[in-house]
Amino acid sequence: AQWNVCKQFGVSIGFHSGSGKSAENYQVMGEVTGSALEIKTSGRYTYEMGVALSQSKNPADAGLWKDWYQFTVDMAVAGAFSADATEQKMARLFVTTSLAACGKPTEVFASPAACRAALEALPPSAEHMTFFEYNFLYVLAAGGKPEKAALGDHSPAGYQQRARFYAVSPEARLLFAKRIAAYLIFLAENTGLASKERCTGAGQLLSGYATLDAMLNDISR
Repeated sequence: AQWNVCKQFGVSIGFHSGSGKSAENYQVMGEVTGSALEIKTSGRYTYEMGVALSQSKNPADAGLWKDWYQFTVDMAVAGAFSADATEQKMARLFVTTSLAACGKPTEVFASPAACRAALEALPPSAEHMTFFEYNFLYVLAAGGKPEKAALGDHSPAGYQQRARFYAVSPEARLLFAKRIAAYLIFLAENTGLASKERCTGAGQLLSGYATLDAMLNDISR
């Protein structure tokens, strides 16, 4: 029904990508809309930065990744024992999904300490749902604190926290840029915005970049 309205006015329809939709879902979107669509990609970027930092061999990047991952664990535990029923329900879903994906027991809500111990026993990974759902909150959390009062802080303290991401290494910048580009290629192919052959060629070109400058030089041609 929404697309029928858009079609009548000759406009595209927008989709949010942050929920990690499957290739099949994007294929349906492209088919139904005739590729006349827009996709918000910013919701994916912090997750991709997490993957990049977790793969970087730079010590400063590793420190940021460690702090960031711990923040998401802290937020998940706090949410799982929140007095707000909806927040608690969603947080426990994120926790149990993360544990189940690693083949671990999911009956971990006897106490906050038990929940924390179960999460901290998992190998740190950007693929855990707890990281995927809470990671973006860290970017503007004053002092990197996992507290509601610190989140979305637009004072100098919040922007000092954001500055940690501006200071990542060239290695992390390249990893991040390549992952974002790969995601855009994935979207272009599955929504029909570009042919499979063109996307395959772009992916092959992307895989060959050893420096960010080389990648940016090709983009700026």
